[in-house]
Amino acid sequence: MPEGSFAALDYMFHPRWVAVVGASTQDGPGSFVGAIEEMGFSGDLYPVNPKAEEIAGLRCYPRLSEIPGDVDHVISSVPLRFVEELVEDCGGKHVKTLHFFTAGFSETGDADAAALERRVMARAKALGIRVIGPNCMGLYVPASGLSFMPSLPVEPGPVALLSQSGANAGEFCRTAAARGLRYSKVVSYGNGADVREAELLQYAAEDPDTEVIACYIEGIRDGAHFMRALRKAAAAEPVIILKGGRTEEGTRAVNSHTGSLAGSLEIFDAAVRQAGAMRVDRMEELVDAAVTFRYVRSLAGSRAGIVGGGGGYSVLASDEVGAAGLQMPALPTEVQQKLRDFTPTAGTSVRNPVDTSVGWGPDGLKPMLETIRIVAASPNIDFILYHTSWSWGAMRAEGPQITEVAAESGGKLGEVAREAGKPIVCVARIPTSDIGMAGTLAFQAEAAKQGLATYSSVQAASLALQRLLAWQALR
Repeated sequence: MPEGSFAALDYMFHPRWVAVVGASTQDGPGSFVGAIEEMGFSGDLYPVNPKAEEIAGLRCYPRLSEIPGDVDHVISSVPLRFVEELVEDCGGKHVKTLHFFTAGFSETGDADAAALERRVMARAKALGIRVIGPNCMGLYVPASGLSFMPSLPVEPGPVALLSQSGANAGEFCRTAAARGLRYSKVVSYGNGADVREAELLQYAAEDPDTEVIACYIEGIRDGAHFMRALRKAAAAEPVIILKGGRTEEGTRAVNSHTGSLAGSLEIFDAAVRQAGAMRVDRMEELVDAAVTFRYVRSLAGSRAGIVGGGGGYSVLASDEVGAAGLQMPALPTEVQQKLRDFTPTAGTSVRNPVDTSVGWGPDGLKPMLETIRIVAASPNIDFILYHTSWSWGAMRAEGPQITEVAAESGGKLGEVAREAGKPIVCVARIPTSDIGMAGTLAFQAEAAKQGLATYSSVQAASLALQRLLAWQALR
């Protein structure tokens, strides 16, 4: 694989003519035509399937070679036995990039399948065609109208994702989107027979649309190239890596999934640290870290001011903050007095954590915001950790009312954060009802619009913030 520059890959993300060969006539995995149409692709989209005359309202061609004019990008959904024929057709159409959704190559461990992959890759290279895959979901580029599955956000954003797994790419995109993340370039590259992590990292480092780079990596073929690319990327943007195959069991699964060799986790960790990047252990942590880099960006220090309702939960929140290595200093006497002036005495604490009932009920938003303002103004506090729930206590109300209150809370918290000049991170605990879910989603969406990070637990928030501080210290 060449070490190409930004220009060597940029065309891949901006095709004008796209063909889906073996286009599905049904919705579901592999229904690329519908997903791309849903994104508002402005170029020409050609379904190819000899068994259909029309798909998703578009004329369907029996073969790639019968499409009039050239084609920039081809998505292959054809059975394995047709792939060599397809590559020749791609050469005739001056195709620049070929994405193999088609699986059954080297990842199977079968010698004949691996030999087929080598022949296909050699012929594609001879024709000047770059290959994504095989065995992958391909590209999701909102700004270009490309997508590999339906119901993903159409708005572009600054987060890039490079993933060997298509399922993990979809999981990341959907989960993080609910917390406000939007995407510049998402690439699921599967076996990585041609385009893979090192070249993609180099591209993302130079991409003006990318500010945060998240990765799911199972195995690396060229360690030296990967390290050069990782150092370059980590010097330009925050890079977060979720490594598949951390255990013996995971290593076996990696080999059968993309045909990769997982390698030593200790060596991988050392390489990541040396490059100035961050490794996480779970998909949830990859999302949390991306959310943190997108919205928190930096912290002046580790001193947290905790605000929320529920005495027992505040105690547990304090434990999680402390366990993560963050600090929770007692608020100064004068700050505590300001809180006592309007905070009911029964069932509250104003020392830190600030465990208060002022946020309960329909009229609780204003005093809760004032509580946060007072804590944020304390000179020994670097950031506020606000925890809440939309499923219990005085929040029992009709769904629309919960949704409105939740959205208003997210919006007002953004105003307070800007006034205070300190980060506010929000924990909206996992909802336990339909109404609670609606409120939680509304709160997360509005908080993200205001530039606030949201998490599902204090533990998740604390770990993400501690990692941010460690990353800052490393750099």
